[in-house]
Amino acid sequence: MPNQKKRLNAPFYSPIHPYVPLGLTLCLGIGLSVAASIVAWKWENNQTRLEFQQQADNLATTFQRQLDQYSYIAVSMGAFYAASEQITKEDYEEFSQHLLSRHAGILTLGWIKPVSASDRKTYEANMAADGVPNFYIYEQDSTGKVVKAKQRLGYFPITFSPQDEVVGFDISSHPVGETAIEKARNTGTLVATTEFSLPTNPQTSFAILLPVYRNNATHNTVQTRRQSFQGAIVSVYSVKDILATSVKGLKIDNLNFCLYNKSVPVKEHFLAFYKSSTKQIEMESGQSVCPQDLSYTRPIKVADQQWLLRFWRTPKSSGFEIPPIAGVTFLSGLLLTGTLVAYLLRSLRHTAEIEAERQKSERLLLNILPEPIADRLKQNHQTIADSFTEVTVLFADIVGFTQLSQRTSPTELVQLLNEIFSAFDRLTEQHGLEKIKT
Repeated sequence: MPNQKKRLNAPFYSPIHPYVPLGLTLCLGIGLSVAASIVAWKWENNQTRLEFQQQADNLATTFQRQLDQYSYIAVSMGAFYAASEQITKEDYEEFSQHLLSRHAGILTLGWIKPVSASDRKTYEANMAADGVPNFYIYEQDSTGKVVKAKQRLGYFPITFSPQDEVVGFDISSHPVGETAIEKARNTGTLVATTEFSLPTNPQTSFAILLPVYRNNATHNTVQTRRQSFQGAIVSVYSVKDILATSVKGLKIDNLNFCLYNKSVPVKEHFLAFYKSSTKQIEMESGQSVCPQDLSYTRPIKVADQQWLLRFWRTPKSSGFEIPPIAGVTFLSGLLLTGTLVAYLLRSLRHTAEIEAERQKSERLLLNILPEPIADRLKQNHQTIADSFTEVTVLFADIVGFTQLSQRTSPTELVQLLNEIFSAFDRLTEQHGLEKIKT
């Protein structure tokens, strides 16, 4: 019963208990590794997004700058006309050739002169006399074929241009061209359009018109502008060439974009598509692959029109993509956790071995000593002299025997030991004790 009572009162011990901190460390390490990798993942995604936006901003800025430069061409031509009393064909071609040599993507630079129906024959005759044989004002029919312009109240033919094939084309023969020239004349501002092309330029292009008024004439109202209207500068540019110039030299590895003209009906607002995998600019396809969501947009201003660049990024892989920094962070966290867990496991095993040896020694000690004596020995008591009426084993030791043997002769020492052992024998016989020799 006493032993059973002691076992019941003993502190609870389970072999699993020492491994609880180890399990907590493992769980905490894995949790922190996952959390750190998620933070790294978000950081990497944010950096990728910022890099993507930076590339898109760089391209949009470059493209806007290119368009501004081409818009200034029309302004320069207008200033040239405003500063001259009379412009000849030779003067116009000399000045325009200078601009053509500096800017790629110019399809046409022309001077548009208004011609009334009554002045048409005289105008055509004068143009023929100036070196354009068989000249006549022309337009395009529904099939795109070049034909002589139909009779109407007025015409707006291209009179001067380095591109001889466009000389004589009536801008107002196309409804969009007529609207653009009327708007330019009535407002006195730059007018852009992408909805019509010249007969010689079927590719996607845009035209900018700038009205020119007579010198020293008032043109601050619609009426005075119409009265003093002298003509207009028309400059036609290749959208593809300007985009190609803008893209050249920029770092846009996985950047795709579509270009739209938001100032025209939806069916006609697609202009171009750039695909990063082929690094090609497509003008007639791509509308279906341009995403309307999850993209980044930048507005582009072209004269009186609003264009839009819509960007999106091509993933580096088609499957589930883990940013390298997130993977490295997660693996590093697992490595540190594994190292710490291995160290703790080794320490627990070493502690368990020490505890096993201690318990083994304690069991051996309790086999020969009463538990109170064993406890007092473990507490390093110098003197132990107690009476135990129920003791069955008596342990005795001769204190100071080593020093005594050094100053006693062998004969006396043997005699002393004989007396002591004889006394021990009598005590064991008297009390029925077991004699253990060590």
